[in-house]
Amino acid sequence: MLVLVLGLFSAVNPGNAADRPEAVNLVQNPGLEEGADLPHCFSRSGWGSKGAWAVAAGRGGGRAASVSIAEYVSGDRKLLQTESPDCAPAVTAGTGYEMEIWYQSDVPVTLTAFVHGTSGWSYWGDLQTFPASSGWSAARKQTPVVPPGTTMMSFGLALAGSGTLTTDDYSLRAAAPPQETGPPGPAGVLNPNLSAGSGPLPECFVSAGWGENTVSGSLTDDVPAGSAPGTRAFELVMSNHISGDAKLIPSEAPGCAPSVTGNGPWDLSIDYLSTTASASFTVFVHTPAGWQYWTDLAVLPAAPGWTTAKARLEKVPAGTDRVSFGIALFGTGTLKTTNYALLPAPPDPLPEPVDPGQPELTGSWEVLESELPIRAVHTTLLHDGRLLLIAGSGNDGNLFAAGEFRAVLWDAATGEFTEVPVPYDMFCAGHVTLPDGKVLLAGGTQEYPGAQDGPTTFEGSKQSYYFDPADDSFHRLPDMAGAHWYPSLTKLGSGDVWSAGGLNEKAEGTVLTEMFDYSSMSWLPQAAVPQTWSFWGTYPHMFLLDDGTMFYTGGHTFGSGLPGTGASIYNWQTARMWDVPGLRQKDLRDQAGSVFIGPVQDQRLMIVGGGNTETNEPAISLVDIVDLNSPTPSYSPGPDLPGPGKAYVNLVNLPDRTVLASNGARHNRASDVLTAALYDPADNQWQSVPADPVARNYHSTAILLPDGRVAVLGSNPLDNSFEFRISVYSPPYMAADRPRILEAPKRAGYGESFTVQVDGEATAASLMSPMSATHQTDTNARLIDLPISGTGNTYTVQVPENRNLVPPGPYMFTVLDGAGVPSTARWVWIS
Repeated sequence: MLVLVLGLFSAVNPGNAADRPEAVNLVQNPGLEEGADLPHCFSRSGWGSKGAWAVAAGRGGGRAASVSIAEYVSGDRKLLQTESPDCAPAVTAGTGYEMEIWYQSDVPVTLTAFVHGTSGWSYWGDLQTFPASSGWSAARKQTPVVPPGTTMMSFGLALAGSGTLTTDDYSLRAAAPPQETGPPGPAGVLNPNLSAGSGPLPECFVSAGWGENTVSGSLTDDVPAGSAPGTRAFELVMSNHISGDAKLIPSEAPGCAPSVTGNGPWDLSIDYLSTTASASFTVFVHTPAGWQYWTDLAVLPAAPGWTTAKARLEKVPAGTDRVSFGIALFGTGTLKTTNYALLPAPPDPLPEPVDPGQPELTGSWEVLESELPIRAVHTTLLHDGRLLLIAGSGNDGNLFAAGEFRAVLWDAATGEFTEVPVPYDMFCAGHVTLPDGKVLLAGGTQEYPGAQDGPTTFEGSKQSYYFDPADDSFHRLPDMAGAHWYPSLTKLGSGDVWSAGGLNEKAEGTVLTEMFDYSSMSWLPQAAVPQTWSFWGTYPHMFLLDDGTMFYTGGHTFGSGLPGTGASIYNWQTARMWDVPGLRQKDLRDQAGSVFIGPVQDQRLMIVGGGNTETNEPAISLVDIVDLNSPTPSYSPGPDLPGPGKAYVNLVNLPDRTVLASNGARHNRASDVLTAALYDPADNQWQSVPADPVARNYHSTAILLPDGRVAVLGSNPLDNSFEFRISVYSPPYMAADRPRILEAPKRAGYGESFTVQVDGEATAASLMSPMSATHQTDTNARLIDLPISGTGNTYTVQVPENRNLVPPGPYMFTVLDGAGVPSTARWVWIS
């Protein structure tokens, strides 16, 4: 059970009691005078280490209750009001209460409370920790408002350590209405810059946290430049962290936590400074059932200087009327926060209107009747036209724990799915088609989060297999040199495969570069592979160039871009890298789309859109294009993607040499953007086309089929549901009269010419690699121009000599007529 733990450091100021009559003390036998050894209407409670109870001298000469723990191991001991209607204080839902207990103690003690509602008694929370005191001290605390349905309350001080605690004079009184703190700030948060309040906590804010750690908090005048006069920040310092977190959040007291109406979305922001990346943007909500933890919106990077953390809250549970939010520190370090803001999110810009009734101009979509039987995250087109769909555990921790890993083969022509046994968790592996048509898979998931200290860490796997379409089975290969979760695999002109990126077996970013030797079907040892000792990120977008070097576009999965310009040329043979300038918004290229545009011989690549799943800023619509044939390559701005910005952009090279951009979302696995567009490299323009009828974001894939259509599958939004419907896009050329390849060879060599028979005109010819995509990444996707000559029905086509342009393997061969309409593809093997 997730519990909101309030007021670790200080109580909320209850106001000036002299200005109002004293409320009735609701505690029976508050001075513990009645009863024998055990005071009447009180019970001894606790768990773990045993305690020794005794009667002690009271604060005013009467008696008190004492408990001692000699050898503390775990748990606590406390004296509480007996949980019965005759003894437990009766309380009113929606009202706050002032608690007071006088105490002496050798060690710090915690004020804790329980409430009775429609489902019986339940733990409410630890309200505040108080220091050790050799003399009588008062532990005072004003509670949040009592949850709906609550009728009784029980409370006490808990001893959780070796020592002695003595208590006396319990009281619980209805609190006065909260003092006015002024009108809400423009951000919808009362006292957003923490300027009001004379105590250790700013007015309308409480400190909160849980777990085993040492934490202190205080107000400071160290604030962001340009803040309003009087602005203060709250500093949290955490040490000895074993578990849990600490945070400053708007108080649950009436009138303090921001009110919300409707279902959202809302934009939240907090200025923060942090010495650690162990911090997350966290949200609590109030519903008729009371306050509850809702979600963590983003994990935040360390920020040595003041930075604004932004997040979008897409929706809240039904019945939510208030929210509270903050930055949670869950590791050793220092965190400062101020300038809290919550505003209704502005509407996203509307996409251009598209006439869906003109398929010959804009194409058309169809949602198939058959649905996916698994959470398809990895999609590969096989050389026999079937698609290999792999889920592994499919981002489902329960399936991982049960060892249920799945994959299927899908025949798009018949709609038939065939189950394939999966030997390990291939979720978040890398994959590529080998020269012989087998599919190499490497890395994946060794462990889900939970065993590690942190909310978003997975452990990578070293395992490697190949899938053979000849027997529809996975076959074990030697392990990689190191573990990788989210690696990229790029095929070289030799047929070998370069790989890097992802998280290792320690759930840390790996700097290890790997090489798969196709001739031996094994991974080379680390010493045999040139190493940069640089972290390339997760699923880095790394493309093979015509000179054998590689280009990192700046696209990746999760978080910010790499240091420097964010893009680079990389000589894997010498392990040298050179920055390529010009990439705009390099830290908003998380789950962007990257692709060669036009024939690969042009050496032009495009990166489209992207966001940042850690900062959760709105995604962008920027398009940047680089010409790597230039003596000094540099990104230049291209035409913006039509409509709102988006990440999770699926880019697909089409056989008519345009590029389809479909699907995506404005925020981390949320705010889907239903737009699509075609990019024509010849005129450097986008044409808006109808959108996929199904909203898709994270873990969606788009794959070109041999007939020229595009299959789009999957989506795994923030609630971790999954989209099982399949959409198919028919580009405009599907509505035209298309040339037909009547005869073509099954194999061709480098530099060789071959003859094809065509029904219709053929003015251009191409080879297209079968796609193998995941996480908006297919670093091996390319269209290769083939010189063509001839008339009538017979044409001669030539394969380039450069293996770096056409790495060995199966390709889809198409021809185009004079109007640019492509044929259905024939499979041709290049070796």
